Amino acid sequence: MKTPTTGRRRAALVLLLAAIGGSGLVGSGARAGAEAARAPSARKVLVISVPGVTWDDLRGRDLPALRSVLADASLAGLAPRSTRPRSGPGDGYLTLSAGSRAATVVGVDGQVLGLDEEASGSGAGEIFQRRTGAAPEGEAVALAWPGLVRANARQPYGTEIGALADALAEGGASIAAIGNADGLDTVGESYERQVGLAAADGRGVVAGGALGPDLLVADPTQPFGERLNLDVVTARFERAWSAVGPGVVLVEGSDLARALRYRPLVDDARYDEMWSDALRATDALIGRLLPSVDLDRDAVVVVTPYPRAGDRDLTAVGVRPPGGAAGYLRSASTQRAGFLTLVDLAPTFLDQLGLPRPESMEGRPAVVERDPAPLDDRIDHLVELNRASRFREHLLAPTSLLAVVGGAAVVAAAIAAHANGWSARARAAIGLAARAVLAVLPASYLVRPLPLEDLGGAGALAVVAAVALAVAVLATVAGRGRFGSRRPLVVVLGLVAAVLVVDVTTGSHLSLSAAFGYSATGNSRLYGISNYSYAQLAAAACLLASWVALIVPGRRGVAASTAVMGATIVVLGVPVWGADVGGVLAFTPAAATFWFSVRGARIRARTLLAGAVAALVAIAAFGALDLARPADDRGHLGRLLERIGAEGLDPLASVAHRKLIANLEVSTASIWVLAIPVAALLWWFLRHHAGPPSARILAAFPTLRAGLHALVVAAVLGSLLNDSGAIIGGLMALVASLALADRLVALEPPAPVRADGDAPG
Repeated sequence: MKTPTTGRRRAALVLLLAAIGGSGLVGSGARAGAEAARAPSARKVLVISVPGVTWDDLRGRDLPALRSVLADASLAGLAPRSTRPRSGPGDGYLTLSAGSRAATVVGVDGQVLGLDEEASGSGAGEIFQRRTGAAPEGEAVALAWPGLVRANARQPYGTEIGALADALAEGGASIAAIGNADGLDTVGESYERQVGLAAADGRGVVAGGALGPDLLVADPTQPFGERLNLDVVTARFERAWSAVGPGVVLVEGSDLARALRYRPLVDDARYDEMWSDALRATDALIGRLLPSVDLDRDAVVVVTPYPRAGDRDLTAVGVRPPGGAAGYLRSASTQRAGFLTLVDLAPTFLDQLGLPRPESMEGRPAVVERDPAPLDDRIDHLVELNRASRFREHLLAPTSLLAVVGGAAVVAAAIAAHANGWSARARAAIGLAARAVLAVLPASYLVRPLPLEDLGGAGALAVVAAVALAVAVLATVAGRGRFGSRRPLVVVLGLVAAVLVVDVTTGSHLSLSAAFGYSATGNSRLYGISNYSYAQLAAAACLLASWVALIVPGRRGVAASTAVMGATIVVLGVPVWGADVGGVLAFTPAAATFWFSVRGARIRARTLLAGAVAALVAIAAFGALDLARPADDRGHLGRLLERIGAEGLDPLASVAHRKLIANLEVSTASIWVLAIPVAALLWWFLRHHAGPPSARILAAFPTLRAGLHALVVAAVLGSLLNDSGAIIGGLMALVASLALADRLVALEPPAPVRADGDAPG
């Protein structure tokens, strides 16, 4: 006979499984509906480099030539990452040359000189030949090239600098670079011609263009007393552009580069004047270049390869293919319209010319998602995306502090309440506080649609805390039952999981710029499950699965709870959903551990071995799914498998090396690490205090043991296999300790012991 309680339990179970497993149908349809346009092959590509420019710089300024190009272009905020979070001139242009994150040697990377140009008493060609043993043929040479090759060989990215020029040459196309950012206010030589690095081939030779001092004219009002001679630059461009055959011509707005370097030497007001002058001069230069360009046959790319020193804003990039295409750019690297990364630019240049991308290139070609909105509206949208990304960076630390410190306070109060026999009302308040701190996690995503940036950091944090408290109160009311009921905790845990699952399967809109999501200014990926989200989803899934095993009797309970764990693996691994390789590798053994444990089997070494084999099978399956997608839509797993197929296991070793370095860095610096000893202290109390409380909790909730076993495995492996390191373990420890604190205060405390050793009564 069915009871009302049984009916409610089954309804709750159906809702939980639907949230975890079924909601993705909506997301896949929405993504499939996005229209992406691919441009026809261009005859030539004009690349205009505008160092330091953000979209905010272009609002309200009279820059007619630049705006005429961008009006029919597709735009994006560019994450200017090299091997560093923010590139400088050398590594920015080297990343353009490689299509992968590149390192530089600051101080000498600008020494890209004409063959006959003298430096230290010798011709640059002679110096280059001494250093490399090869006689150069071309316009200029990068004198620091051997050192640049060594610098990149030490990096774990497999970067091949010069790959762009080599790929163009192999495809019968040319590349030329024009620009000169030299300038020094003191005695001595200054070579700031890093722009030439973007056009250098694998030997360090720049085949065409102009980088010499003849591009400059004295002007005492300008930074370092020099500016570009627009007549000479235009003549050099026309010569390079008229070369027979397809090609790329890169022209740098070098006056902008000089203004950036002059910034520390003047006050803010003077810098603003110089910056405005440089923007106007660059716009005038663009106006001189465009008459030579056939906009129906040629492509124009405007790109900011490096930001102002110390700035963390996204920079500007726009691609105008032949005939024009207004909209936003995205790539397989970002999977989001309106965002691009620096490594995507070299593949985009090749793609515009219809040439293949070398396997060594990490980036992927930009594609267009059309949007006919006016230019000013699209610029405003990109400015707001950048603002939200920056705000997320400011919000992450205080939100983490709220959760970690709040969790520690709750654990301390729960221990004190149980040890000292506090009243039921006090213990109920602690349970509510535990659920409120736990609800901070989903609240940080749920508030994302609100205009938090207008509230400031303190206001936004107050909104998160208020929503979390409201969730906890509603969960307590929804779980109406006697004091100590599991229902309120299950409701909050279900919300933790459901928010993430529904979000990731419908496009991860809440995760973008959420405190525990990701931002373009702070993260290297913008899609799928972030490491913070993995920790929350994995911990909640383990605990919810143990609840499902409790309320559904017998084998059906084992099957249903294992299905929850399996559905979580699917959400984590499907390329158009979670795309979380590390998450799958960590959570699949956790799911195997849960299955063994919930059946009452002992956890042995072979249990973990079975889990490891299952993880590899899962990765192979998800990798096959990703490889079945179009090459330009593949996520990082598919792209990694591509490189392994072409290059062997070196790319895998590079990824492992890179993640290990990042793992060690964050594991010693994050506040989340403090949540681990707090959880360990609570567990010690539960095991050793009179009772012990752990035995009483597990007697009432016997399947919780399986959930905790799985949670520990998911936390340990997640911390080891992801580049967020112990942040994952700390976040999962927080979820576990809050759940256990909720169960601890639900217990009736032991009777206090009198001085004579007897309990009262």
